[in-house]
Amino acid sequence: MEKLCDSNCNECEIIMNSNSRMVTKILNRLYKKFGDGVLEIVNEECPNLSVCLTCRIDDFCHSEGCELGKLTEE
Repeated sequence: MEKLCDSNCNECEIIMNSNSRMVTKILNRLYKKFGDGVLEIVNEECPNLSVCLTCRIDDFCHSEGCELGKLTEE
């Protein structure tokens, strides 16, 4: 099977691209709806996907006042 990731998280184009905010919003909404199972799957596959690009807090959490966090509350 083809390798899906180069394991270079510090230079990951997916995580560092500003468009990853949409991924954050979608994953946060899934986490809110389906709970810890979403976090478990994300952490198994790519733990950095649960980090907010805006406030840099992990595990679908956001700092107070984070605009992206406010969007995912909808």
